[in-house]
Amino acid sequence: MKKLLPLLLLCLSACTPKQTDYLQWMYESMPLPDSLNYSREFWESNVAKTMEVREAMEWDIPEREFRHFVLPLRAGNEVLDNFRVDYADTLCRRVKGMSIAQAALEINHWCHEQATYQPSDARTSSPEETVKRGVGRCGEESVLAVAALRAAGIPARQVYTPRWAHTDDNHAWVEVWADGKWWFMGACEPEPRLNMAWFNAPVSRAMLLHTRVLGDYNGPEDVIRRDGCLTEINVIDGYVPARPNNITVVDCEGNPVEGAVVVYKIYNYAEFYSVAYYYSDARGHSSLNTGKGDLLVWAYKGDRFGFSVASSEHTTVVLNHNIGESFGVDINIEPPVENPIVTDADERDIALNAERLALEDSIRAGHDHRNHAVESFRRRRIAGVNELLACLTEKDLGDVTLEVLEDALEGAAAIDDPYILSPRVEIEPLRAHRRAILASGLDRRLRSPQDVIRWVKDSIAIVEGRNPSNIRITPAAVWQSRISDGHSRNIFFVALCRTLGIPARINEVSGKTQYRENGVWMDVDFDGAAEPVLSPKGKVEFVCEGNPKYYRHFTVSRIDNGWTYLQGFGQDSDFTPLSSIDGTLDEGYYVLTTGTRLSSGGVLAHMEFFNVHEGETVQVPLTLRSSEDKLSVIGNIDAEQLFLADGAREQQSILSATGRGVFLLAVTGDKDEPSSHAVRELEAVSDELNAWGRPVLILGKARPEGLEHAIYGQDPDGKVRRMLGNSSTLPAVAICDSFGSVFFLSEGYDTSLGEALRSAIEKL
Repeated sequence: MKKLLPLLLLCLSACTPKQTDYLQWMYESMPLPDSLNYSREFWESNVAKTMEVREAMEWDIPEREFRHFVLPLRAGNEVLDNFRVDYADTLCRRVKGMSIAQAALEINHWCHEQATYQPSDARTSSPEETVKRGVGRCGEESVLAVAALRAAGIPARQVYTPRWAHTDDNHAWVEVWADGKWWFMGACEPEPRLNMAWFNAPVSRAMLLHTRVLGDYNGPEDVIRRDGCLTEINVIDGYVPARPNNITVVDCEGNPVEGAVVVYKIYNYAEFYSVAYYYSDARGHSSLNTGKGDLLVWAYKGDRFGFSVASSEHTTVVLNHNIGESFGVDINIEPPVENPIVTDADERDIALNAERLALEDSIRAGHDHRNHAVESFRRRRIAGVNELLACLTEKDLGDVTLEVLEDALEGAAAIDDPYILSPRVEIEPLRAHRRAILASGLDRRLRSPQDVIRWVKDSIAIVEGRNPSNIRITPAAVWQSRISDGHSRNIFFVALCRTLGIPARINEVSGKTQYRENGVWMDVDFDGAAEPVLSPKGKVEFVCEGNPKYYRHFTVSRIDNGWTYLQGFGQDSDFTPLSSIDGTLDEGYYVLTTGTRLSSGGVLAHMEFFNVHEGETVQVPLTLRSSEDKLSVIGNIDAEQLFLADGAREQQSILSATGRGVFLLAVTGDKDEPSSHAVRELEAVSDELNAWGRPVLILGKARPEGLEHAIYGQDPDGKVRRMLGNSSTLPAVAICDSFGSVFFLSEGYDTSLGEALRSAIEKL
């Protein structure tokens, strides 16, 4: 990579010496994909704009914070674009004359005018793409906010909890540097003060909070890892009291094990998710600072592994299991207790901010968020248009360019096979590449999948160790540069096969690179087997009652050389039911993880280790543990779902009405007997509901009286009712929380509703 730098910097004569210095530092620090996906002119223009803003705004920014938190474009794993060049002047004019703290709050209001929250897939849109769509998940909102703050010359960074400890999902937000220290705020979610956001309470239950910094950063924070072009830091000390987890790895005789891989895991989405890993030293030691809750610490070396729950400062992990050993174990996990971060905003500040948010919502609603490229392409009356658009995700349809659509369709050898037609391989940025490949005549030389494999092996140089965040290099950039990392090489292989009319994919369950020949999917392993293979497979029959859901109640991970690899049965937002999973897996060693999330945030987990052998079916118990004295999570809702509040002209979200925390939701009918009965039952427990003090959202004409915290409205399109279950039966009464967890649900005529609610509230 360093040999490339002189070539990349040959034409920097137009830059000032300081700009040249910053450009060289950025090229030396940036991940490989950024040097290949984006031109020298792109980086040159962005550095020039950054220096222009620095001079114009005159913020007093120390060099360390400027170099690492203003100069870089990248906040996370997003697609990069010209946002800084395009929007810097607008943002600087808006905050000219303000302090950094005031400017940060104002820029967050600008961000809210551009985008609001909407869940979506794992690909992270660029800042300008998020503005064009008007929506983004938290990772995209935080990317936009960081980009906007840095464009105005303000140091900013994306902070992530890789997984919450007390509930499923994760979250990202923004920190800004002002008055000599770092402050947090919810991205695109303006509040009247810094260090104020909806997650002031949840963040106190976090186990790990990290941010990834470009280059070799040396600041006051705890360093999780240094990896070439990236320094990952742990910022949890800035939010809650932390605990060192001092781990000692020993063998069965109690001797310390040096060189074991020690993996720190948080339970979330029915798996123990890896958030950090280290190698044990000569004393068998490893350490990570986290919140004061439980972690699963997993360690392995050779064919031995072990694990233990870390709930205090010192934990010993014994390598007392062999790879291939079949056994099961119960594991109890408790998250940190809640201790909300206090804010000094008063009711007047909050009310004024709410008025401004409503105005910003109307500003955003007035923007044109249509993708005119897709609309234009859809109007073309040629074969393959609808088939191609059907291959793309909702997010793709929001930001894909006409160039990519034309390139994909004109270069497609078949329109009836998405594994040939689709330009989308995984979560890589979509860029046109098929025309360029076909224009080279490569299709006349590569006649078979084996030819493609050999050509990729011979022609693409692999550079590892320069992409710690696993950012994807586009097939177009790999084709042009003939340089890639291993994962992006696999994506390129699939894209190349499809261009040449060969069906290919990245298998969403196993993650393997495959092409299809004579109706059979063959595995390609560029780093292993010399020839493509048909992986031996067996089948798993999960033994359990009911129909639990993947990612909600259970997951399966393959154990390969000691590391666990989650198998992707469906997407994490789909919660695929067990009845839809055929259980076919590659031969190997696996762990089935199940968990019952309790209303306290704790988890009753179980791990079952088993082997899959070729041509055989193995029965594996799918154990869902339960608690007699605590409620468990039985389902999920979208707390952003809209309803029509009494007296309102526009719909609002459940979350905006109930606020954060637990609430009761009832969807009733009119004069039907079941709804009338539910009303009487709710009135019978009104004293308990009033003492409970949580919001009670009643949607429908049948309404109880005497509820002090009731919010009334309608469910005009029935969406709130449908998300509670498949039934359309009314009434439906549920206890939920703002993270979307459902702890209690009663549907239809229920003569024991009142007593059941009393019991549920006591358990909460």
